[in-house]
Amino acid sequence: MAANILLAAVKIIVGYMSLSLALIADGFHSISDLGTDAAVLVGARLAGRPPDLNHPFGHGKFETIAAWGVSIVLILVGAGITYKGFIYFLNPQPEIKGIWVIVVALISLLTKEALYHLTVQVAARTKSLALRANAWHHRSDGFSSAVVLAGGVASMFGWVRADSIAGLLVGVMIIMVGAKLGFEALMELSEASPGSDVENNIRKILSNCDEIREYHRLRVRRIGRELEMDIHILLNPDYSIRKGHDIV
Repeated sequence: MAANILLAAVKIIVGYMSLSLALIADGFHSISDLGTDAAVLVGARLAGRPPDLNHPFGHGKFETIAAWGVSIVLILVGAGITYKGFIYFLNPQPEIKGIWVIVVALISLLTKEALYHLTVQVAARTKSLALRANAWHHRSDGFSSAVVLAGGVASMFGWVRADSIAGLLVGVMIIMVGAKLGFEALMELSEASPGSDVENNIRKILSNCDEIREYHRLRVRRIGRELEMDIHILLNPDYSIRKGHDIV
């Protein structure tokens, strides 16, 4: 959040000073990152609450809802960049004034790419879909900075439509990423299976347990960062209750 605040301020100020509409728009894109950062924080905070009477299975789905919200923002941001690129393609912008636009865009690109890698690593370690969605929002901001950078460099060589073409491609890419993350969040909210890899690992563990005669009705669902499993297992009827619990 601190990085987004600083980047947004620098982009907007330099954008106004250099009359760069692209850099100003990129600055407001960084402001939109603040909103998704807040959504992830709130989602993680709510998801960490213990189960209660209203949510006996816990609050993990709040983080999934936050991920879905971030995916919607990604789609809207991608659509905005695509629209902006189309308008700029039809009406080429004048050359960007000032080397500082290129410098700021390059700093933003490197910073956001570093934030993406840091965030996606933590998301993989914590199994957080919301954090992974936010990582891609960081990268989308880096993509828009790349558009500004490409436009700045290309304009120096007189290629006035280069930035608009790059903007169209980047916008479509961001929309596709947002749609993929949104679909994953909706599948999780609809109690979809976490996937065959997870279930196959569980079946492998069950098959390696000699005390289990048979098992059936295996059901697995994801609740935020955790997995919940229901299963029926058949044991030797002569086992004590304590031994049965130990096996379970």
